Amino acid sequence: MSQSLDPPKRVSVSIRPSGETVEGSSVTLTCSSDGNPPVKIYTWFKGSTSVGEGKTYSIPNIRSEDSGEYTCQSRNDHGERRSTAVKINVLCKLLIIIIFILSVSDPPKRVSVSIRPSGETVEGSSVTLTCSSDGNPPVKIYTWFKGSTSVGEGKTYSIPNIRSEDSGEYTCQSRNDHGERRSTAVKINVLYPPKRVSVSIRPSGETVEGSSVNLTCSSDGNPPVKNYNWFKGSTRVRGGKTYRIPNIRPEDSGEYICQSQNDRGERKSTVVKINVLSVMETHLCRTTPGLKKVEPHL
Repeated sequence: MSQSLDPPKRVSVSIRPSGETVEGSSVTLTCSSDGNPPVKIYTWFKGSTSVGEGKTYSIPNIRSEDSGEYTCQSRNDHGERRSTAVKINVLCKLLIIIIFILSVSDPPKRVSVSIRPSGETVEGSSVTLTCSSDGNPPVKIYTWFKGSTSVGEGKTYSIPNIRSEDSGEYTCQSRNDHGERRSTAVKINVLYPPKRVSVSIRPSGETVEGSSVNLTCSSDGNPPVKNYNWFKGSTRVRGGKTYRIPNIRPEDSGEYICQSQNDRGERKSTVVKINVLSVMETHLCRTTPGLKKVEPHL
């Protein structure tokens, strides 16, 4: 039985290495086909231009201009046939680097907080905290904490008319699709003049002539109170946190005030009143009820 003779058929092209083709690499195209008699000639085309012959076609150190559609034409004594086109898309190295950078995803990093205005924070002023961080994908949510308590959200956190109770440590937590990270704490120390100035008297109760009395001043302030001044009426009588009156006399009776002072200002306490009972008054108060006063005879 005679064997049938025909032109090439099932012409195909394979590429090695497979996958992405990166600028500077080497690529080999291999042509396969059936035919009887066997294929004698392989011709390679880029588009419509012949670029080489042979069963394989190699492109060492491939460049972006080598991108395009390649076909293999197989020929024997009975005819010829072309493969379907295979497309080579050469990626430049810079593009690969950019793709790599964009493909790297991580949680936020380098989370930091800035305070405006910088410098001292004075009660009654306005303060703005701003959170900054890197992350890929970008940060979606910013959460602010005072200590362990959540106090707000957003890239910035503003405190208008700041008060002493706003003093504390603040952190910003940044979150994206890959995780979260907190900043280191920033401390806000609100400065304010003395307040809640009060005076205590020891001993409490009646003040008897000849006894000793201690007046003690207490107040809150930041920075701490430096100076205490005592006034009887409008007259300054002493300095210091405590004012001691040993062997008190009736003339020491009156209204006393403590003035507290720090670098931010000063404030006075409310008035405390001392009423000194003379020894005679005390004696009369303690006389037995019903006792009559005897008038002397002249």
